[in-house]
Amino acid sequence: MAQAEKVRDHNVPILLWGESGTGKELVAKAIHFQSNRRERKFVPINCAALPETLLESELFGFVKGAFSGAERDKPGLFEEA
Repeated sequence: MAQAEKVRDHNVPILLWGESGTGKELVAKAIHFQSNRRERKFVPINCAALPETLLESELFGFVKGAFSGAERDKPGLFEEA
């Protein structure tokens, strides 16, 4: 948590990694909600839960007609965040 306090108000990407169940999302929330970005939306992304075939579409989004079944534009999770 001491390291999280050092980075929370800097506009830099932060990568959290570790075994399942170690509290990565809790640390991410702590950083977000104690930072100067706390009024913005927090969007957790569990990349391990996304199939490889859908990862790009989920993260970056797509436009209507981009592939079979894309009936409308869908913003990606990065844009949502």
